[in-house]
Amino acid sequence: MGLNTSHVSRNLNAQVVFLGLELEDLLVLLVFAVGGMLIGQFFFPDRYLFFLPMNWALMIGVCVVGVPGLMVLKYGKPKGYTADLLKWFTKPKAYSCLEPPAKPYTPYIEMDTEDIDA
Repeated sequence: MGLNTSHVSRNLNAQVVFLGLELEDLLVLLVFAVGGMLIGQFFFPDRYLFFLPMNWALMIGVCVVGVPGLMVLKYGKPKGYTADLLKWFTKPKAYSCLEPPAKPYTPYIEMDTEDIDA
């Protein structure tokens, strides 16, 4: 009786990219594109740019500027670079080696002064 086997993909560490961008980067671009579309819809309802309604022009503009911009920013960088960059900008002191360490509010070991004298 033969052993039942199944094929397993050998490249499980492959990075999933589209247009040179990770999935998280594309989701961020999608959110910004939807935001641009909403801004164009509600703040510029009767305006046109290059014969397109402003909501479509802003959405396409975000995509046209954002995809090459992120591709240039991420060229040669490791996976998860933009997430780390965002964390660095939101909490800059967390990654600084020049920042002095925080002083603990309570001592690590509590000692009774009576035990020292005895």
